[in-house]
Formats: sequence, C-alpha cells, structure tokens
Amino acid sequence: MVNIITIAGTKYMVDVGFGGNGPTSPLPLEPNTIHERIPPSEMRLLHSSIPQHTDPTQRLWLYQARESDSSEWQTQYCFTETEFLPCDYEMMNFWTIQSRTSIFTQAILVAKMVMEDGRLVGTVTMFNGEAKRKVRKEIEERKCCASEEERVRVLREWFGVVLTAEERRGISGLVTELKG
Repeated sequence: MVNIITIAGTKYMVDVGFGGNGPTSPLPLEPNTIHERIPPSEMRLLHSSIPQHTDPTQRLWLYQARESDSSEWQTQYCFTETEFLPCDYEMMNFWTIQSRTSIFTQAILVAKMVMEDGRLVGTVTMFNGEAKRKVRKEIEERKCCASEEERVRVLREWFGVVLTAEERRGISGLVTELKG
C-alpha cells in the first residue's frame, strides 16, 4: 500500500510494506530523480503510461529499482494519486487474503532491513522456507527450512517473530505448510 503525504507543499510516496525491493525512504513525487536504496542499489519514480493502457495519455507513477548504476531499471509496481477510502482497502485486503491467485495465499513472505551506524546496508528475507541475509549485495547467510518447526525457529531468531501455539497450528493443511 502506497501512502502519499504532503510536507511543506511537497508530495512524497511512502511504502513500508513492499519488501526487499521496496523503497527505503520517502520518495518525492518527482519523475526521473535517482535516490540511493541499499548501496549500490538505486530507486526512482517515473510518471508514465504502461503498455496495458488503452489510452496512452493516462499517466501512473512507476516505482523502479536497480541493483547498481550499470543494471537495468526494473518496474516493481505502479500507483495513482487517487484517494482510496476505507471500503476500498477492505475490498483489496479481502481479495489479497482470499484469492487463490494472490501470492499472499500461496507463499510465506517476510522482509526486514539491516541497519549499521544508522544506514541501511541490507535485507533479511524469507520466501516460503528459504531465508537469506544479504548485506552490501552479498549473501552472508542462507537457511533452507525443511519443516515448520525449523521455519518457526528462523522466524524467531532472524526476524524476531514469535508465534503462539495457535498461530503455529494455523498453517497446518495450507499450501504454504512445509511438510518435511
């Protein structure tokens, strides 16, 4: 979910939930301005149409990231400046947590930023049963979980997420359960 905030007359895009490739600081709604992410990666916004548009005059904000200044830009997502109301979020959230085609019902996704001396230097991520700690573009540690017990331990030790017994039982029988 992207939030647009205005400070001293300048609009910023803020997104704290996208994960490892997401923005690491508020981005002013200024097209083509390059900002540092986790060095050496970079991020920017474009104000452009997308190939799916039937009206090429429509414009969206495209959030893009790249690994370094020699890498290709990759569009991560796009958004508008249209205000959404609580009922809009309820419907979007319902689809996200119920649809069989939503990645959030098909995978376990966790992301955490790594800070050193007040600067972002890396990420800790989990996708299903694989956890990685990546600092300054290098994978420092990788853990492949073979069981739910192991994944619960990694969630606690790497991410500080402590699950109750009821929460641990909640994954039983789901497509995301590790059966090892």
